[in-house]
Amino acid sequence: MQSTDALKAEPLDSQRWYRRLLAVPELGAATAVVLAFLFFTLLNRQMADPGTFIRILTQTAYMGFAAYGMCYLMIAGELDLSTGAMAGLAAAVTAILVVDVGWTEWQAMIAALTVAVAAGLVTSTIVLKIRMPSFFATLGMSFVITGCTVVLLQGRWVYVSGKIPILAALGTPSTFFGVPWNFVLYLGLVLVGDFLMRRSRLGPILSATGGNRRAAEVSGINTALVKTLCFVLISICSAFAGMLVMNVGVAADPEIGNGWPLWIIAIAIIGGCSFSGGVGSILGGMLGTILIMIIRIGLAAANVQTNAQGVVVGVILVAAAILDVLRRRAKQY
Repeated sequence: MQSTDALKAEPLDSQRWYRRLLAVPELGAATAVVLAFLFFTLLNRQMADPGTFIRILTQTAYMGFAAYGMCYLMIAGELDLSTGAMAGLAAAVTAILVVDVGWTEWQAMIAALTVAVAAGLVTSTIVLKIRMPSFFATLGMSFVITGCTVVLLQGRWVYVSGKIPILAALGTPSTFFGVPWNFVLYLGLVLVGDFLMRRSRLGPILSATGGNRRAAEVSGINTALVKTLCFVLISICSAFAGMLVMNVGVAADPEIGNGWPLWIIAIAIIGGCSFSGGVGSILGGMLGTILIMIIRIGLAAANVQTNAQGVVVGVILVAAAILDVLRRRAKQY
């Protein structure tokens, strides 16, 4: 016969297993990806075609780069609402310098990334020196950056077809099952970032900075520098994503990056990040991006109007927030 202690230990072990499962950052994203893909495949068999799969991965790379930077920033305890605006400005700067000014593609791209670095530094200064919450600081920066884009473009589209071969090459199929090179590059960054977060000091440093800034500073971590680098990183990633979108659309226009911030925040939360900071997963961020692309492409295949996709954004954000609460509760008890 089992002892009373053994009988008590069994449900406790079961509860611990349940808590450990909920505490896995990638759990929600991985489960949602599988369920969403199966659901939309049942609605439209074309979702299972290799061509659709390649399309999902291709579009994953565009918004995925911005979400990549957002994951680091949210783990560090901040967020950025200017990602879409930065993508649009970088595309505008690159196109104008190449087409109107005559710079080489390398010079134009470096200039656009330099603008992104400057924007990241300005944002971090407002947040860290003035101590304005990042929500309001980046919301204000979003309006400023969007205004700069409108002034630069002056209401026109700047066509770059064939003038930026580097970006064009990234959009071509690779030798890896025909997946485009931009996704291969994105996947490489995710794998390296995930490895560093799990196996190096980067993970503990970011988690400590976002989880308990005072304790991190006492332990010798320069939290201001960490947050600054994260703000700069997400600006660079968003800028690069904007360049990729510009290349696909063969033109820089004011609509690039429009509506990105909510999608990107949803991706980060689905991937395991928390609004309170301190936790997150780079690999989970990629899974979250794939999920969003499956939903967007699946809705289009199901003939759901584009405007109705806003409802999906809200549902995803609410579901992600609930999952975030459940994960934090599982971690506390």
